[in-house]
Amino acid sequence: MNFSPDEAVPGLRTAAIGAYVSGCAVSPDGDTAAYALGDGRLVRLDTASGEAASVDAHDGGVLSLAAAPQGFVTGGDDGRVALTRPDGRTTELARFPGQWIEHVGASRDGSVLAAARGKAVVLFRGEDLAPQLLPELPAVIGGLAVRRDGRAVAASHYDGVTVYAPPRPDARGNTFDGPGANLTLVFSDDGAKMACATQDKSVRVYDLAQSAGYLLEGYPAKVRCLCFSPDGNMLWTGGEQAFVGWPVDAATDPARREAVVFGAFEHGLLGAVAAHPVLPLVAGGFDGGVIFLGSPERRGAAPLLVLENRRVTSLAWSTDGRRLVGGGDGGAAFFMDMAG
Repeated sequence: MNFSPDEAVPGLRTAAIGAYVSGCAVSPDGDTAAYALGDGRLVRLDTASGEAASVDAHDGGVLSLAAAPQGFVTGGDDGRVALTRPDGRTTELARFPGQWIEHVGASRDGSVLAAARGKAVVLFRGEDLAPQLLPELPAVIGGLAVRRDGRAVAASHYDGVTVYAPPRPDARGNTFDGPGANLTLVFSDDGAKMACATQDKSVRVYDLAQSAGYLLEGYPAKVRCLCFSPDGNMLWTGGEQAFVGWPVDAATDPARREAVVFGAFEHGLLGAVAAHPVLPLVAGGFDGGVIFLGSPERRGAAPLLVLENRRVTSLAWSTDGRRLVGGGDGGAAFFMDMAG
């Protein structure tokens, strides 16, 4: 399997990989991109050569994906947590029959790998990566996040978000209130903030140092994606027909926050968003398969490419910001080297 170069767009490679793309990620060293598929495969792409190969990671759909130095961690509807190592070997880290593993996460250095199993967080630490279950939460986990430095793991659930800092088997966790159903969850890079999308078309932001939270509202649809800018001062969200960023720096009064909105797209909602890890740029994937690159400073966005998908489901940058990868619900995927 190969990703074919696009003659019209320098640095762009695309492929039809034949199944719903549930997630994508780039290895910490930038050498490999991965695409998690709804038919159980994990497609691994060599970012230098464009050559790709797939492994059968799960018996059923791959529901979640995270990148770590040890390889790519995946969760499936077969109840398994798996690790596909750099050499392509896939090993089972844990099996939970009857469960869907919809959320996995990893710290940047690989010191903490985590998965959500029903109402409990599962940790994988040390050289043997043996599973360690944390105490059950009051409700099924709706979102999972691992702090970049591995110092905390957080799980969203009904009526709150529980943070384990440091993450260890005997940790009771500190629960932050959040009424209703809480879903997608992310940390800022410095770990000082956390954001959580809710079932009722809003986003809740937590200042962890102050143990305080506030609500961002006004979306026409449920927010499916969140990410912080590298400095943690801006939160980018989906759920609108445009790029929407909220200033979340300490100097801004939460009651007077106004969203930065640009790049209006009348043909669909923003379903995947990824802030550039170095530059003041943000990538967004809209319904219809259109992917834009936005500039908050210029308050504008330009189209990068169009994939043959009804919806872009996933976008991810490499850690150096040179490479952007993504895919959608129609099985079309791409890799772009921004240096051409």
